[in-house]
Amino acid sequence: MDTINHILACLDLTEIDEHLINYASLAARIFEVPRVTFIHAIQAYDLPNKSSKSFPDIKSSLNKMIHDELDSKIDENFRQSVDYRIEIRIAEEDAAEEIAACIKDLDADLLLVGQKYGEDRQKRYGRKLSAESKCDIMFIPQDPPLEISRVLCAIDYSASSKGAFDRALHLYQSIKAGLLCYYIQDTSRSYFPASTNKSASQNLSRAEAKHQEFMAGFGIDPQAFSCRIDTSEKLTSEGEKLYHIAQEENADLIIVGAAGDTATETSLLGNIAETLRRMEKSMPVMIVKDRENKRFFSQLLS
Repeated sequence: MDTINHILACLDLTEIDEHLINYASLAARIFEVPRVTFIHAIQAYDLPNKSSKSFPDIKSSLNKMIHDELDSKIDENFRQSVDYRIEIRIAEEDAAEEIAACIKDLDADLLLVGQKYGEDRQKRYGRKLSAESKCDIMFIPQDPPLEISRVLCAIDYSASSKGAFDRALHLYQSIKAGLLCYYIQDTSRSYFPASTNKSASQNLSRAEAKHQEFMAGFGIDPQAFSCRIDTSEKLTSEGEKLYHIAQEENADLIIVGAAGDTATETSLLGNIAETLRRMEKSMPVMIVKDRENKRFFSQLLS
């Protein structure tokens, strides 16, 4: 498993900050992360004209004020157990771009983004971070469960699924979290009208064979972790089905893999990751970026 050495948590000086800070503490503990950075990006249009002589003093005073306010929210136990820092940045145009730059500058491995109830998730802030961040990302709702006792991992047995299952397996092994897999089907390949009983049985057999092969790749007995396989042709998205099953199974966390730009939704898992990002949720969702894909893109950009 790729180690998470650095968490970057986005704060915005609203009521959700407390939830983000608490969950950052949980994530640092369960993933054994030694370093956490809390970032607040100030929009440049909220500041006076840079040409003003007073700008440096105003910027310095504002940075200190924000730093002190955020620092006061951090629990004493967290201070003593984790190397943390607070980063204040000014976004010239787009806060999401500034946070993406910060991910690269600080070499962050996991990004935490808060999602408030009733928030318009069609906006490009969360979409941009989900699509363009090269690190794993977790979307944290208000009042998230501050424990992880049961994980639902979405797999389609692709390379992208391996990283997601690797993360879920780590939680099973390190904190004894229950682990359930859910087989994601590419319903775009199914025929209309609905599949016959025979084709559904064939799909089930193929999925079970894939599950055995997938688990064997990890050196695990396929019977060790159950996998829900839904071969029905329900008129709902796989992302919605996945979330409803997570609720049925009393999961505290959903983990799904994704490769490339999830905003384009060009892959099955990318589509599901984007659907989950947009949904109103009561539990966190972790999107694990494909490591091979990340290396490929970094080579293109170098």
